[in-house]
Amino acid sequence: MSFILFLLTAVAHYIQTLIVQGEHQHLDFKFEINDARKIARSFVAFANSEGGKLLIGVKDNGSVAGVRTEEEHYMIEAAASYYCLPPVPYSVRKWELEGKTVLEVDIPEGKDKPYLVKLKEETPKAYVRIADENIRASHIQVMAWKKQKYPSGLLIDDAENQSRLLHYMETLQPVSLNMVCKTLMLTRKKAEHLLADMVYLNVLDILYQDDKVLFRIKNKPDVF
Repeated sequence: MSFILFLLTAVAHYIQTLIVQGEHQHLDFKFEINDARKIARSFVAFANSEGGKLLIGVKDNGSVAGVRTEEEHYMIEAAASYYCLPPVPYSVRKWELEGKTVLEVDIPEGKDKPYLVKLKEETPKAYVRIADENIRASHIQVMAWKKQKYPSGLLIDDAENQSRLLHYMETLQPVSLNMVCKTLMLTRKKAEHLLADMVYLNVLDILYQDDKVLFRIKNKPDVF
């Protein structure tokens, strides 16, 4: 086998190994880029989560279509640097497979969360990657990320309600924001800050289930 043929075979195997995994938490397929805002959602979702890859030129069913023009590169740059706030770092590699070009875009987990997408005539929104979907991030998650940026650290002055919430969640979890408001008799604003503080402190996880946002004690099985 010639060296060039060896390289072509290795490339084909690498890309096919990714494709056969299907879309998941760390992998997204894009047939083409015709709207930089849409691709920006994937950028911020990966940056706000654990990072991931975009394979551009691959259909949802895993078939290779290839990118059609160099315009794809400019759309990627626009998505990452113009439609993402702050800009999302990324790297891109170009692969040739079956005579077609596939772009592999790597987006690492971001260090400056929250990352937001500029939307037409709307307030910029944050997204997270859940399984194979980009989901709007809970505003409580956004609050928790912003608390990480406080220059003097987070002042915790609600230990009593934190203790009450954890005691409640020992017998019932996951819980919703409304449940916390009702059970602890807190205003919505007070409950939001309580939950955001505990997410910030890595005490609670946020769950996205069937269009609901729920909270549970980190690394503790759910209790129903």
